[in-house]
Formats: sequence, structure tokens, C-alpha cells
Amino acid sequence: MHPADTRAFEKFLAVRPAWTAMRPAREAIGLEDRALLHCGPPVAAAADLVQPTLNSAAVACVFEGWARSLPEALELVGSGEIDFYPAQDRRVATPMAAVVSPSMTLIEMTDMTSEAHCEAHRAYAPINGGGTGGDPAPRYGRCCEEALDYLRFLNGPVAAALTAAAAAPLPWLPLLDAALTEGDDSHLRHGAAHARLLAILERRIDFRALPEGVAEFMLKWPFLHLNFWMAAVRCVLDGAEGVSQSSLITAFGGNGTEFGLQLSGQPRKWHVVPATPPRGRVREPYDENSGVGAYGDSAVVEAFGLGAMGHAFAPDMHALHEGFCPPDLAALPAQLLCGLHPEMPLSGARVGLCARRIVEVGATPVVELGIVEKTGTGGGLGAGLYRPELELFSQACAGLDA
Repeated sequence: MHPADTRAFEKFLAVRPAWTAMRPAREAIGLEDRALLHCGPPVAAAADLVQPTLNSAAVACVFEGWARSLPEALELVGSGEIDFYPAQDRRVATPMAAVVSPSMTLIEMTDMTSEAHCEAHRAYAPINGGGTGGDPAPRYGRCCEEALDYLRFLNGPVAAALTAAAAAPLPWLPLLDAALTEGDDSHLRHGAAHARLLAILERRIDFRALPEGVAEFMLKWPFLHLNFWMAAVRCVLDGAEGVSQSSLITAFGGNGTEFGLQLSGQPRKWHVVPATPPRGRVREPYDENSGVGAYGDSAVVEAFGLGAMGHAFAPDMHALHEGFCPPDLAALPAQLLCGLHPEMPLSGARVGLCARRIVEVGATPVVELGIVEKTGTGGGLGAGLYRPELELFSQACAGLDA
């Protein structure tokens, strides 16, 4: 590798993310009043956000008390009085339509190797809402009273239970490493990781004493694990930032209109291309043109090196994506990823994605993403595969050289 990429990859490998707390966004990252975080690269104005994100923003405005009703909140969101920022620029990763507001509770991951576990080495994600496509989970971007009630449930009794469980640091790479050997890909398939997380939660809190619906929620939805892992990956990528001339990818995600990335050598500079929709099976009566473009910060999982890039660990995913997998998918990890992770010896997972290597090989990574209906009424439609254009990576490398 280029010497700068080697240095950044060494920093990447040195991070040891551990779950350390649950904190309101206001406290965790200093998120200011009337500010919301969204997935993917920045937009010039609220009107440039896709409708599912605007819907979630309206629900968040009522949740925060900035508006009294959802119709009033939609007007507020479009008025220019709400500030929108990319979540990854604030050390947060958020899935698809889910926005982050000051009072929402975030999962905190801390780099346990950093001096005194300093603030600069912490990263966050909101609580995953589980659910299927028709449910009012935040990531599906529905604007309705059920979505508001569900948001209050996640940030009320569920957050309180998880706060009680975060009594001692829980290292995440060993948990994930073991889950890979049991068939997870850590993006769409979380069965093994979820089982391990549940076992830990059940040792730390009494499920029988939890408020109505909380234990059932935790037990039912393996996707609860995804946002813990997104926060852990965000922590790792943050730790690799700031190496001059390095093309190691440290931010990755789409806002539904554009898909973008950041490089270690250019912190906080987004390079973007138009976002086409992921390709996959969608539920009836919808079709492949019904969804927004590539959407969500969960693409950081592929920047780490797993998800679609880790399908060798998850044979179940082959059937899920049958007919949509590019023929070179199985070869991509060896071609594109930087090397093995010393903290993941059970799986032997390769990790680390460099834009230089992508350009040199001439093949781009594949990303697993959920598909969300674009009018904001249909919710989740399914899941598919997205492959960013080579132009995104060559553009980023050209900017680095300049």
C-alpha cells in the first residue's frame, strides 16, 4: 500500500471500540436546539432531502416539542428554521430515514485504547427500531402518530433499559468476530450477534422487571444489534482520520439523492456522486423504481470491510440477493480490503477500504442497503445491493493528490 494508507490502516487497527454508555445527543455531541442530523453527505437546504427524511424530521420536531402537531412540524421543517447536518460529521452513524435530535438517546462506543477514553475517540448511533417494512420504525420515514409513539418508546423505556445495562464497558470486536463465524454478515444478518448481545443484557438487567413491551422488543428484533455495530465502526473510522495523503475511507453513506465518502487525508470533505437505488427484491405492489437512491450511514459497515463484502461468512445472504449479485463479489475482499484484523482471529476477517486500491483494481465495493419508498408513505420495501460508480473513488483520489 501507499505509505500514508499503511499509517492510516495501522490507526484503524489500533482502535478498540467498547459500548460504554447511553447518552442524549445534546450531552454526547453537544447537538444544539433546532438541529437535526441525517444520513449521508450534506445538502444545501432542507428541500434537498428526500421525503422519508423530511417525514422523520417532522416526527422529531414534535418529539422535541418544537411543533405541536405533525402538519405543523412539516411546515417547520420546510421553513428553513431547522438546521440539518450530516450525522457522520458529528461522529454519529444513523440508518436511512432516521434523524437524530438533541433529546434522542445515543449508543456510545469508546476507543478503550485512547488516553483516558477521551471525547475525541467516542462515536454514536441512535437505537435501532427493529420492525418490518410496514412498521413505523424511524429508519423507514413515515410521518404518522404511530411513528411518534414508537420514537417515544425507543427513547423512553427502551433507552432506560439499555442505560441500566451499560454499567460496564463491553468490547465489541470480540462479539462481532464470534458472530461472523456463526453466519452473520454484520449488516443485514445479525442473528448470532443479537443472541450474544441478549445474553449479556440478560445478565445485566432483569427482563421480567422491564416495562411492558421492552423485553419483547429486544428479544424479537435482531436488527437491534446493527446500530451498536454502526457506532463501533464509526469509532474505528474516526480513529483512522487525519493521515495526510491517505485514501483510507473514513466516512461512507447516502442521503437518498447522493452517495458519498470521506478519506483519512481529507477529514470532513465529502466526495459525492448521484445515488441510484439499490437493486433487490421489493415487496408488492412496488417495483425497483419505487425507492429512493442509496440511503443510510450503515454503509460504514462495508467501509469497515463487512456486510456485502463479508458474504463469505453468511451463505444465507446469497439466496436473499440471488439474481442481483455482481459476478465478482466473492473476489472483492481479497482485491480491495487492506488486511486482517488482529482483534478478529476467529473469523480472519479482512478489513479496511482504500480508494487508491479501488481505482488501481478498477472494481468498486458492493454495499447492502435497505430500500425505502420515496414518497414517504410506503415505508421499507426490502433490501438490495448498491455499487458506487468508480468515478466517486477516482474523484476522491484526484482531490487528495491536488
